[in-house]
Amino acid sequence: MLPLSQTTGYAVRALRCLQEPGGQPVLVEAIAESTGIPRSYLSKLIHKLAKKGLVVARRGHHGGVVLAKASTEISVADLTDAIDGVAWQKRCLMGMIGCTAAKPCTLHEYWEETRNKIMERLRSVSLADLATLPDAGVERFRARHGFTVPTSASA
Repeated sequence: MLPLSQTTGYAVRALRCLQEPGGQPVLVEAIAESTGIPRSYLSKLIHKLAKKGLVVARRGHHGGVVLAKASTEISVADLTDAIDGVAWQKRCLMGMIGCTAAKPCTLHEYWEETRNKIMERLRSVSLADLATLPDAGVERFRARHGFTVPTSASA
């Protein structure tokens, strides 16, 4: 149906490289190098995530990026809202501009129910839930920086 954007996928990969709040900040360059996410693109992405309060980015000698809240408290819905906004949730599935609750298209009710189920699921999945997904770039980053990979029991 509607896959999440590549940018949201990049956000998940990048955030999986970060430590929990209070942890050691990591450089955007290091994340980009290990994951293959273009550095300039990643910098803009981190800026968006910081504006939404999902990460804390510090400049300077001891600068870097850390999660602003625990990975268990960051949902996939938080990421999609930060990256893609909520406009897609209001659009007609068929792309019909005049489709509204007052003047619905044939698929309006179906899309509303489906969209609500999608959002419910995105709100129920946290960044911590995604911690053990295989990803060579994230694993390479974590190994280079001495981060342990959480097991599904601790995630």
